[in-house]
Amino acid sequence: MKDMKAHLELLRVQIAECERLQKAAKSQIKRDVFTRLLVRYRAIATELEQAIAKMPPAPVAFPGRKTPEPLPKEEQE
Repeated sequence: MKDMKAHLELLRVQIAECERLQKAAKSQIKRDVFTRLLVRYRAIATELEQAIAKMPPAPVAFPGRKTPEPLPKEEQE
């Protein structure tokens, strides 16, 4: 799932960059291209978010095991 979250973060960066480029575009053709890219990137990001939400939680390595308490520090002279 770590790879899915990393890819989702990459998509979010790409979405932000497309939004920036769309606003800065001087021609209507460029604005339209970035608008279409935004629609696709957002759809993919939504699908990825839904898939991540459906993933089962990571298994616990040692179920029921208590976390050990730290060892006492020895007094220094």
